[in-house]
Amino acid sequence: MKSISKYMFSLIRRFKRNQSGSIISLIAIAIVPMITIVALGVDISRAYMVKSRLSSALDAASLAGGRAFYLDHRDDDIHMLFDANFPSGYLDATLSNLTIDVDLDEETIYLFRTATIKTTFLQLIDIDELTVSAEAEIHRRKTALDLVLAIDMSGSMTYGAPGGGTRIEAARAASHVLLDTLFGSDATKEYLTIGLVPWNSKVNVQIDGTTYDSDLNYSTPVPSFDNPLTGVTQSEVFFADNSPVPFLHEPDPDWQGCVYARYLDDANDNNDADIYDGLTTLTDGEWRAWEPIGPEGEPVSGGTCTGSVNGSECIPCLSHGITPLQNTKSVIEDAVDDLIYPTGATNIAGGLGWAWRTLTPPTPFTEALEDPAVERTRAIVLLTDGAQVGGNGDAYKGVLGIGSSARANMDARLRDLATEIKSSGVVIYTIQFAYNNSSLQSLMKDVASGPDSPYYHYAPDRDSLETIFLEVANHVSELRLSK
Repeated sequence: MKSISKYMFSLIRRFKRNQSGSIISLIAIAIVPMITIVALGVDISRAYMVKSRLSSALDAASLAGGRAFYLDHRDDDIHMLFDANFPSGYLDATLSNLTIDVDLDEETIYLFRTATIKTTFLQLIDIDELTVSAEAEIHRRKTALDLVLAIDMSGSMTYGAPGGGTRIEAARAASHVLLDTLFGSDATKEYLTIGLVPWNSKVNVQIDGTTYDSDLNYSTPVPSFDNPLTGVTQSEVFFADNSPVPFLHEPDPDWQGCVYARYLDDANDNNDADIYDGLTTLTDGEWRAWEPIGPEGEPVSGGTCTGSVNGSECIPCLSHGITPLQNTKSVIEDAVDDLIYPTGATNIAGGLGWAWRTLTPPTPFTEALEDPAVERTRAIVLLTDGAQVGGNGDAYKGVLGIGSSARANMDARLRDLATEIKSSGVVIYTIQFAYNNSSLQSLMKDVASGPDSPYYHYAPDRDSLETIFLEVANHVSELRLSK
């Protein structure tokens, strides 16, 4: 540019000395800046287009890397998405090596790249090439995540899973994929809490791993209310020493840990609280506690079971209790590994309802923070391998029907429950495993927060189940561009 300026000043001096009035001199003075303007316009426009494409490609690549942050193919995904958005040979640009800096502690990915183009007109003024650069940085958003796994523990989970092993073994392996993705290499995680609710025809509401001792039962005074089962006014509720769940009456000495749904067989929805969270006062009823199931046991002489509701209380309460929300990876891993004794029938509404109560801060479970310091996501991952069936020993006392005849009533309760949960802001992911049934598919799509991926999934085999759990884990870890 300096030589151009000297040349132009030289022309101007000669023009001032020249008295001939020739128009050629005027043209000679004007042509150099005209060429310069055209050169700048064409070549800089090309450079701007390259820089814009470079920035967009880096943004897309960083998002891909963020989604696969802890996976072996993370860098491959970054390169693939960059190449897809910046085609080879675009405007004849030459690219530098892509810089990928990953900070595992801060969960951040930084990308940087330059692109160089050969000039066309600017070569006339000795500028042979132009180089532009772009960068992108992405990190996992600092949001709180409260998540509950609601895992089907009905008897069919002992069946073989396509791909090897049993269905419950496949569910355990897939759950570990989710936990590894969310926790990464950390033993604990700030703003991350995870709980576990195993379920079959009912839910064991004891804290998992604890032992019930009826000698430690106690009662607590509460404002007077009418017991919805007896109609009698009472001013106390009862507790077992190993559960935060209040009871309408004291559990028996051999109570196994399960409770009935808060449902009355009187064709009046206004006094049923099975689809609601926490302690509930309804138009025609007050549910300040739950009714404990029991005593339960193996069939005795004559084919009946002790403590039967309709003469055949033969569906056992699971030995697995609830793992409340907590943020230590090993605790939830141990609880998942302990899921080894599936038994009984399928009551999806029971499992989903107690997952919701475990997830939210109102009583009975209060581990979730009422008002976290950052934005929070609440989610339930619900896995089942079968359609709902009723039974005398289920949480509904068999009043919704026995076997598949109960399905219509149970599915209706489940849909109503899911509507309440989603309206409270909780995200529901449903996973239909191994059982390819169109009616169950329709139900699970309705229960989920959306009818398709990432909210509803069908997993035909073990490998696809692990892939789905990975997708769910990545989806709940929302991302945002920080630059």
